[in-house]
Amino acid sequence: MSNSSLFIYSTLLIIQILFGINFFTSKVIVGVMDPILWSNLRFFLAGILMLLVTLAMRRKHPKLDKDFFLSLIPLSALGMALGQGLFLFGLKHTSSVNTAVLTTTIPILTLVIVVARKQEELTMKKFIGFGLAFLGVVLIRDLTKASFESSSLFGDMMVFLGAMCFALYLSFGKGFLRKHDNLWVTTYMFLTSALLMAFFNIFKIIEFATTFEFNATAEDTSTLFISCVLYTIIGATLLTYFLNNLVLSKAPPAHVALSIYFQPVVAGVFGWWFLDENIGARTIICSILIMSGLLVSIYPGAKKSS
Repeated sequence: MSNSSLFIYSTLLIIQILFGINFFTSKVIVGVMDPILWSNLRFFLAGILMLLVTLAMRRKHPKLDKDFFLSLIPLSALGMALGQGLFLFGLKHTSSVNTAVLTTTIPILTLVIVVARKQEELTMKKFIGFGLAFLGVVLIRDLTKASFESSSLFGDMMVFLGAMCFALYLSFGKGFLRKHDNLWVTTYMFLTSALLMAFFNIFKIIEFATTFEFNATAEDTSTLFISCVLYTIIGATLLTYFLNNLVLSKAPPAHVALSIYFQPVVAGVFGWWFLDENIGARTIICSILIMSGLLVSIYPGAKKSS
């Protein structure tokens, strides 16, 4: 393995550990405040911090022309505003482990998109992997108890839609990220996402500002909440998106998507340890099935990208 490949896959591993921990911290946060409001504030604060870092480093500013914004706005919506907004909204209505496993559909969706766009080829190994991974996704739910009245069904659907948005972002974002400075692009994506969401959140911001003290009066609760907020903004937003955009500009989208399969392990451990969530045999088996399927379908044959 070359030094470049080692850097890429080591970085992808770090990203998924940071994202995996975020399932726990986000679950704590959305238990106190509206998930869409939190997503809005998260990107705004991360954008301000990233702007300060970028200015301090005196990075070359990209040309702000029509083409730049025509790519920036939809990518910001897909990768951040919609992707993370739907993820957090769904997380509030389902478990962190279930959310982690459902987000493993991102590589499947990404592979479908990159094959359709002829960024990568569909081989027999990938086809077999599709079947294994799809089976795992289907069986993660108890089909004998499947019902539209299921308490987690709505949350699961929102998480899946968020996964679709992120898969589109991975495929369509590669070319844009290759052309421009990663720090500036990430900064503009954060701020654009915050602006897009702000139109819907002004009243929620006012309401939260007047009720937060009431909702988190216990010292231990407020300490945990603030710690989760700081981690999510710095560790799971600013750092992860910067690293993700950096790697996406250098590696095939399918490889970036593949790394997501480490998330259920991290999320499962933290959900069990901190949230007392059970990890049943079916969840473990299906997680292994999904990960095995994606390893077969993506890793051996993902050699071509554009």
